[in-house]
Amino acid sequence: MVSASKGFLGIVLLSWVVYGCVDLKHVSEFSETSIEAISSYELLPNTFEQVCIQDCEQKHIRDYNVYKTACDCALNKKADSITGLMYTASLEYLTGLLEISNSDLTRYQTDNLTSTLSTGDFGPLQLKEEDVKAYSKVSKLILKVFTDGYRRKKLKEYITEGYEPLQVILHFLKRNINANLSGKLNVQKSSIQAFYFDFVRDKSLSDYERTKFAEDYFNRISEIEMNQKELQLFSEVIDDIAQGHKDLYSNLENLQDEKIKGKLARLRYRLKHAIALFSS
Repeated sequence: MVSASKGFLGIVLLSWVVYGCVDLKHVSEFSETSIEAISSYELLPNTFEQVCIQDCEQKHIRDYNVYKTACDCALNKKADSITGLMYTASLEYLTGLLEISNSDLTRYQTDNLTSTLSTGDFGPLQLKEEDVKAYSKVSKLILKVFTDGYRRKKLKEYITEGYEPLQVILHFLKRNINANLSGKLNVQKSSIQAFYFDFVRDKSLSDYERTKFAEDYFNRISEIEMNQKELQLFSEVIDDIAQGHKDLYSNLENLQDEKIKGKLARLRYRLKHAIALFSS
C-alpha cells in the first residue's frame, strides 16, 4: 500500500516474506551500527564553507581590513551541499539494508533522494561522472525497494545492485572529507604560521607580546589538528563500512557462515569504538 502526500513520498511496507529460516541478525546489527557511525558526519567540526570564511577573515585581519569584508564562499557552500547529498544516499542505503534484513514494518520517506547531480568543479570539490552515476544508482535502488515491495528474500539482489555504487559513494565521502577538507585545513595551518611568524620574530615587541603571539599560534594549530583527527576518524568509519559491505557482497551464498559473522562482529566493535570517540 502506498501513502503519498504533497512534498514527500511515504511508503508503507505491510509485510515481509521470511527468507527461509535464515537468521540475519548479524546483518541487521551491522547495518544498524553502520547507520549510527556514518551519522557522525553530522558532528564533524568543519565544513568547506566554514573553512572558506575562516580563511577569508584571516586575510582581512592580516591586511588590517575592516571594510568590504564580504567573503565569496559560494562554491564551498555548493561543495557542502553535494557532500551532504552523497552522505544522505549512503545513509538511506544502509537504512534500506537494515529494514530488509530486520523484517520490520516500515514507513519510509524517500523525498531526500529526489535531488539530481551534475559533473563539474565546485571549488574544493570535483564531482566526477562515476560519482554522479553512483548517486543515481543508489537513489533508484532505494526507491525501488520501497515502491516495488521488496521482500526479505530480495536481500541478495539489494546488496548485489548496491555494492558497486555504494563503494563509489563511500570512496567519494572519504576523499572529500579526509583529503579535500583536511587539505584545506593544512593550507589554513600554513597561512596561520605565516601570519604569526613576523610577530614572534619581531624584536621591537616585548618578550611578553612575542610569547603571547606564540601561545596563540600553538593554540590555533592544536585546535585545527584536533579537528583533522576527527575527519580522519570519520574516514576510518567509512573504510569499515565499505569493508563490511564488501564482506556481505562476497558471502551472499553463505551469509550464515561463522567467518562472515565474525568479520561483521569485529567491524561492529570498531564502529562502536568510533561512535564512542565522537560522543566523548
